[in-house]
Amino acid sequence: MNLSKYRLNKELLIIFDHLTDEQKIETAIQEYTIEDMASIFTYYELEQYSYAKNVFLEKYRNNPYALFCYSRDIIVGRWPEAEPAIMTDPYYAYLYSREVIKDRWPEAEPIIMVGPYRAYAYSLDVIKDRWPEAEPTMMTDPYCAYNYSHYVIKGRWLEAESFIIADLKYSHLYARDVIKGRWPEPINGERF
Repeated sequence: MNLSKYRLNKELLIIFDHLTDEQKIETAIQEYTIEDMASIFTYYELEQYSYAKNVFLEKYRNNPYALFCYSRDIIVGRWPEAEPAIMTDPYYAYLYSREVIKDRWPEAEPIIMVGPYRAYAYSLDVIKDRWPEAEPTMMTDPYCAYNYSHYVIKGRWLEAESFIIADLKYSHLYARDVIKGRWPEPINGERF
């Protein structure tokens, strides 16, 4: 192991060197930040202890951010026991699927699609294609509708144009980047 990357300062070495593995786990989880805990776990090779996972899950059961960070930075992989808690937050469910699973997470998709921005980011970064089930959510937000049409659809999104044109900034960007010209007249029988 490359210890220079995870070098602990002398104070931490004095505290942890004389502890059992279980005591190291409990002390690191109870007393230190996730970043310091990750260094301690890596230095002492405690990452995959099921005892550590259980203690951490008990302490941070209601903290999707902490559970996501533990699975990404310490376990460096999926953590099925923590997934129900992680998927309670659309943002961390999206990040977990993008950075830990590195693929779609069907169980969390109903949570992720609740907000237009998370739905857009998930379709762009995880699905890497259109996500028809989430389009009704995304089209209501001019920012998301513009970006979804520009970066995911890569063309006009007729169903969302009435939402996009309602926002001066995104209607301009949509005309410039997606339509590549002036807005056609009329849209839905209305003149703008």
